[in-house]
Amino acid sequence: MLLRCLFSFFLIGGLVLPVYAQKCDSSKSATAPFSQFGIAARATITDNKNDNTWLRCPVGMTWDGHSCEGISFTYTWTGAVVAIDELNANNHAGRSDWRLPTVEELNTVVERRCFKPAIDLKAFPYSPESGFWTDTTVEGAQPRAWVVHFLNGNQYIANKSQTWRLRLVAGE
Repeated sequence: MLLRCLFSFFLIGGLVLPVYAQKCDSSKSATAPFSQFGIAARATITDNKNDNTWLRCPVGMTWDGHSCEGISFTYTWTGAVVAIDELNANNHAGRSDWRLPTVEELNTVVERRCFKPAIDLKAFPYSPESGFWTDTTVEGAQPRAWVVHFLNGNQYIANKSQTWRLRLVAGE
């Protein structure tokens, strides 16, 4: 019985663990290579090219010193603003200045020679093939903002009532 329970646990557990099938074209130049980043303290990484500090894990996950653990949460755009306020109030990863990146900033971590996900997995070890909110809004009748999708690194306009993930940047 115990063996059957352990087998079931590992079988089910294996279904929720991320499985990467990332494909990178080494004939293309890297757009956001690991060498562009410097490991900072407390689950962050610094982009040496533009001085941005990023959380290495999507919001909802925690850095265990080697990788990301937990579940990556999704938020509406308004829910993202509330979640960021809570993280800042709790001095998340030793900082209180986390924010949504602009679409331009989030594009600086897209690794265009890779697909599924389009990011350097050494710098950002868990990046779902999903969209991530930006702070860049779109004028119009409906409340919308830009999302960068890490399946392919493309950017899209999304309705703010949709739910997407958060990759936060700190500072101005």
